[in-house]
Amino acid sequence: MTSALFAALLALPAAAQTEVRLAVGGAAAEAAPVLILPAFEAADARKGEDALLARRLREAVRSDLMLSRRFTVKDEAPAAGGTWRLNAAAGRSGDKISAQVKLSNAAGAEAVFERFYRQEAAWLRALAHRISDDVVKAATGREGIARTRLAFVNNQTGRKEVYLMDYDGENVKRLTDDRSIDLLPRLSMDGRRLAYTSYKDGNPDLFLLDLETGRASMLSNEQGLNIAGGFSPDGANLLLTLSRGKSPNLYLKDLATGKLERLTSHFGADSTPTFSPDARQAAFVSDRSGNPQIYVLDLATKQTRRLSNLNWCDAPAWSPTGEWIAFSGRAHHKDKMDIFLVDVTGSQIRQLTRGEGSNEDPAWSPDGRLLAFSSTREGRSQIFMMDADGGAPRKAAEVPGASSTPHWAGVRP
Repeated sequence: MTSALFAALLALPAAAQTEVRLAVGGAAAEAAPVLILPAFEAADARKGEDALLARRLREAVRSDLMLSRRFTVKDEAPAAGGTWRLNAAAGRSGDKISAQVKLSNAAGAEAVFERFYRQEAAWLRALAHRISDDVVKAATGREGIARTRLAFVNNQTGRKEVYLMDYDGENVKRLTDDRSIDLLPRLSMDGRRLAYTSYKDGNPDLFLLDLETGRASMLSNEQGLNIAGGFSPDGANLLLTLSRGKSPNLYLKDLATGKLERLTSHFGADSTPTFSPDARQAAFVSDRSGNPQIYVLDLATKQTRRLSNLNWCDAPAWSPTGEWIAFSGRAHHKDKMDIFLVDVTGSQIRQLTRGEGSNEDPAWSPDGRLLAFSSTREGRSQIFMMDADGGAPRKAAEVPGASSTPHWAGVRP
């Protein structure tokens, strides 16, 4: 949620400037291993169609591997050699495309991964994403993100609707047609469901959209705010912000039974909760001490502790690896909103952006290596990405209108 929206919905008062000393640091990142990616071969050297397919497939795989930030991709072996070599041959037969892929140790050419792929010809990019994720898994033991997607809000129709796009900014599509104000989409971890708030019936009600069927159902229509915080990792529960006509507080909803558990009971505004990776805690924003700050709630004991001490904090997102909570905030009241990290003890705060427009709504990639966020650095609000240490910021996609509140999760169904 943007700071302006938080202020408008919750009517928070302005507060005095807070002096903050930022602890910024950390060990230098290790150099990424070199992956040698020679030209993909045509399955049938006599067919120009196969040669074109092989070239297009390689371009898509190369882009995925570079965006993974796990490799330094080279077309040929550098003087000092490399770590990995990826060879492939691709071809088409009728309405099917196929690829034979081999990942080898570059030094000894020992194969560590070989696979044959076959699927509909219309889904070449999907094939490239599968290959990239399989290569990342084979080389690093970690899951890739090439088949993940981002949900976000955009106003190109003149209304705020929810959109979805592939992790690399391709295949942008509108999910809602409420012709109203839709806000704060939250994807389930498996990418099959999406919760969002809509004013289409007058009240900010919460809906659940099945991304496989396209059907939306009412999840909560209490008087006042009904806002999704985030799904639990297993998808069984959803954190909510409900006001019930009074001060917003946090709730936990069992999606199978509909059971609702109240988590906080406070005269101030508690909002935008996010699960820890083990689902035992939730980070959230509260103005209980004056200006909104980041707090952590133990879901079993209901005990809370404060992590931040800035002028303004909003939109926490707990990293999938568990060590950090990203949030948007400002250190001083005259600052623009920027993206910060705070560790789970509250002893370290790292500022990732520094006044290049207003930067808000951080969202972690499922592997915890990247952050998506909204930024006005080029004028209108758009979705950007950067490495988790703030490096290599780049626009996620060129989408007409203003885009905000990205949420990133899930392997494509």
